[in-house]
Amino acid sequence: TQYIYLVGGNSAEVTNLELNFEKEGVTCEIIVLGKMKEGHSVDLTTTSRHLVPNTSCVTNYYVALEDSSSSNYVGKIIIAKKAFQTNSYLNNRTLVIGEGTKNTTRPILEIEADDVKASHGATTGRVRGDDVYYLTSRGLSVKEAEEIIVEGFFESVVAKIEAEDVREKVRAGVKS
Repeated sequence: TQYIYLVGGNSAEVTNLELNFEKEGVTCEIIVLGKMKEGHSVDLTTTSRHLVPNTSCVTNYYVALEDSSSSNYVGKIIIAKKAFQTNSYLNNRTLVIGEGTKNTTRPILEIEADDVKASHGATTGRVRGDDVYYLTSRGLSVKEAEEIIVEGFFESVVAKIEAEDVREKVRAGVKS
């Protein structure tokens, strides 16, 4: 099962996504994507609460930050005492496009069971001048070059969306 959510449509957005795993064998991927326009902010919390054994959740949060925008992400993995053989991962990727941005990532792992896999990763990177220069030397404007780089940043996770109609809507959503 995939759960897809787009952020960035509002100037100041607060979102809490919670999934409770109450049935053995349930697998879910949470994909949250957003392009924060100038001055916009997102405050996102995701919680995957594993209450029974043999559940799995991967959370991918990809955000691009334009000038003076911000992202505050809290990712929680909660594994109950009887939820052995659980596998859960938090992945946060941030691409900085502009200046004066703020990015905060806070993973919280509460693990009460043995025999589980729970981990997290986070990266923040900038649009590189070399990449923009290469594309502009091929006739693109700086804005077009940055748009292509941002599309490529999102595509690595958008391509994983199973439903084609949803995948195309998400592609359109992160372009706007």
